Amino acid sequence: MAALGRGAPRPADAVLSGDFHALRALGDGILLYGQHAGVARSVDGGRTWGAPDGAGDAMALAAGQGGAIILAGHDVLKVSRDGGVTWQDQGFGNLPGTDLHGFATRPDQPGTWFANVAGRGLYRTADGGVTWAAVSPATQDAMTLAAAPGGRLYALSMSQGLMTSPTGVDWERVEGAPQAVSVDVHPVSGAVYVAGPGGVSRSLDGGLRWETLDFPEGARLVTADPQDEAALVGVGDSGRVYRSADAGRTWRPDH
Repeated sequence: MAALGRGAPRPADAVLSGDFHALRALGDGILLYGQHAGVARSVDGGRTWGAPDGAGDAMALAAGQGGAIILAGHDVLKVSRDGGVTWQDQGFGNLPGTDLHGFATRPDQPGTWFANVAGRGLYRTADGGVTWAAVSPATQDAMTLAAAPGGRLYALSMSQGLMTSPTGVDWERVEGAPQAVSVDVHPVSGAVYVAGPGGVSRSLDGGLRWETLDFPEGARLVTADPQDEAALVGVGDSGRVYRSADAGRTWRPDH
C-alpha cells in the first residue's frame, strides 16, 4: 500500500492555525499537530513546524505498538511507523462507520484500540483494527477520547462535558471538571490534562480533584512528553505554542 509523505518542511513561527484537533508529543522533541489539512510535524519541541501533510482530517493521534502512531478522523484511519513522516492506510475492518470522533489506545496494552464512531458510540479492537466489537453508545456525541494505563477512559461529550468509564461500558459525568475542549492522559502516570477557556488543568486522581496550571491564555490543546511529564506543551486560543519544563508552573512561548 502506498505511503503518503508529509508536506515539505519549512520554518514557521510557533503559531498554529486550523482546527486544533490533536497534539501528540512523541519524545525527543518531536511533536505532531492534527487538523483538517493533515498532520504538521515539529522536531524541535514546537519552535518550528512543517506544513500540514494532507494525510487526512486528523481528529486524533494515538500511540500504538512498537512506536507506531495512529491517525483517525473523518473517513480516515492510518498508521505511521516513522514518527509521522509517512502514513499508510489501516482500513476500518467491520466498524459500522468511518467518521471517527475520537480514537485512543490503552497505554499499557497498545494493541487495544478504541474508536468512537460518530452517532454510534464506542468500539474496541484487540487485533490491530481487523475486528471491532461494540462497547457503548454513551459516547456517540463525543469529539475526543483518551485512555489511561489500567484501562480507564475519558471522553469529551458535547452534551455531558468530560465523562469517564473504568472499562468503556458504563459512563458517568466527571463532576467539577473544568470546561474543556480537549483532553489528554499521560501514558505512564495516568494524569489527566484538559485544555479549555480557563487554560490548562490537571488531575492526578482520575478527575476527583483538579489543579489549574498557570497557562498564559485560554487553551486549545495540551500534551505531556511521554518520557518526561514535567515537559508540557500547550496551544493557546491564539494558536501560539507554549512550553513548560517544570510541570506547568511556568510557561514560555516559542518564537
